[in-house]
Amino acid sequence: MTQADFKRFSALIQGVGECYGQNLSAQGIALRFKMLEPFDFVEVQNAAYSVMATRKYTSMPTPADFLEHISGGSAEDKAEVEAGRVLGAIGRHGPYVSVVFDDAVTQAVIVQAYGGWPKLCADCGVEESVHWFRKNFAKTWAAYSRQGVKQAGHLPGIFEITNSSNGYHEHVAPPKVVGDPAKARAVLEAGKNIMLTESAGAMRGERHSLSALVHSIPGRK
Repeated sequence: MTQADFKRFSALIQGVGECYGQNLSAQGIALRFKMLEPFDFVEVQNAAYSVMATRKYTSMPTPADFLEHISGGSAEDKAEVEAGRVLGAIGRHGPYVSVVFDDAVTQAVIVQAYGGWPKLCADCGVEESVHWFRKNFAKTWAAYSRQGVKQAGHLPGIFEITNSSNGYHEHVAPPKVVGDPAKARAVLEAGKNIMLTESAGAMRGERHSLSALVHSIPGRK
């Protein structure tokens, strides 16, 4: 939005405030405008309609509520969707196949909260029912999303883990894509970039250690 949008934004946000029994100060309106300024007025307007249609609380929606709806819904809504997609991937691919999701937060939950793809596949429906998996996964996903916890790269399956540990790297198949191919590719590439950065850092550390070792030899200047 631009300053040209401020007047109609002010009218919109005051209308939202009235729905929740609040009269907003000029400063409060200006602060909300500043927070939502990066977005088009139509996006903010649609978010306002969405918030009022779905919000169950009686308190005035915060800019964070608007941002969630502008980005496609609340973290809880997205978490429920991701839980369903994970269950679908378990049924389609199982623990033996490597996978890459188009959402790095989902991968972080699988790795950090469930111990990796094969363990998740083995435990889902056994260690916890599908019903409780949905609830627990969604709760964890929402928390990870708000904290920006992500896992780039892909999730190795049993075939890849076994073949790699035995040195059969040429027998490792590409991971199966879960979700949008372009987004999944970006998640995969981000993992490769991290590995390259870590490898370069390790090499620099090795060169530094070797240099220190050489200079520690008696008689060496």
